[in-house]
Amino acid sequence: MTRSKTGKKDKGAVLLTTLLIMSLMSAVAVNISQEVRVAIIRSGNMKAHAQAEWNLKAAEDFAQSYITENFLPLSRIEKNLALRRPLQAGLEIDGGFLALTIMDGTQCLPLSNLVILGASEEDTGESEDKSAAFSEALNNLLQNLGMTNYESESLTAAIQDWQDPDTQISDNGAEDYTYLALDPAYRTPNLPVHSIEELRAVRGMNEKIFKTLYPFICAGDANRSGTVNINTLQPEHIPLLSALLGADQENLAVQLLQSRPVDGYTNIEDELGETGVDGLERVRSDLFTYEPEYLWIEVDATFGNAQRSVLLEFKVDSDGLTRTYRHYGTEGKRPTLEDIDAGQEQTP
Repeated sequence: MTRSKTGKKDKGAVLLTTLLIMSLMSAVAVNISQEVRVAIIRSGNMKAHAQAEWNLKAAEDFAQSYITENFLPLSRIEKNLALRRPLQAGLEIDGGFLALTIMDGTQCLPLSNLVILGASEEDTGESEDKSAAFSEALNNLLQNLGMTNYESESLTAAIQDWQDPDTQISDNGAEDYTYLALDPAYRTPNLPVHSIEELRAVRGMNEKIFKTLYPFICAGDANRSGTVNINTLQPEHIPLLSALLGADQENLAVQLLQSRPVDGYTNIEDELGETGVDGLERVRSDLFTYEPEYLWIEVDATFGNAQRSVLLEFKVDSDGLTRTYRHYGTEGKRPTLEDIDAGQEQTP
């Protein structure tokens, strides 16, 4: 009787041990299966991202080829009409897609023109005059966007100090001494703004000002002339056009756009001379151009569930296209004024 009970106990222990081992093996098998599944997914994602990277490297050639074939042959009038709104183009590729957004790169105030860069002695006076004009324009623009006179002057001076090669503080400006007192501390680059995102680090800038100002300004080629293409400006660009004309010149800016010929201006001062527009003495022809001198291109490469972006700027001249800027990533994408308006409408 004792042996029988002992045997049953032994069989029970063996059965329990077997069940535990089987449960453990099942758990291990499930875990291995999950790891294999994750590894397969990860491998697929890595492949997709790697292929998207390769597609992106080809995107610049696609962008340049597309512009050369479809945009450069256009007349001045056709180019202006085409770029009054961003152009969209695309190319299907095996397993993915390349999407292009093409914008007029001379539809904005270039920040590098706030400082003098490498001017010869005979050109110094002209460069100083133009730098002062663009600094005044930025100051006016900030006020048009809601800042007080003191706030706009201080921020304009800080952006100038951020870029100029010296360490001397401008009136109401900010140099290394200002930023070294922060935690963490940093210095001014003393170089032209490479990306608009840099402005987040400039004293006096906050997120509201940054998002409001962003559509009206640009970086890119530090050696650009700085002229703004008046023939692609739209009514939503009135704050920018008004700022270029002077303080409180919204009415004049509206008149300039309303009086713009269907084919665009070719010489704004001559063509407006007999229109009766008031305040023509405020129109500086050296601040304006009449066709796109730069093109801003944003390319998104998609492959599977992976997406990569590259931002490009091309100078347009008699020699064709010259790339002046390239940045991989979405940082620096230029929001359109339609994007800003849509965002404001969705804000509760």
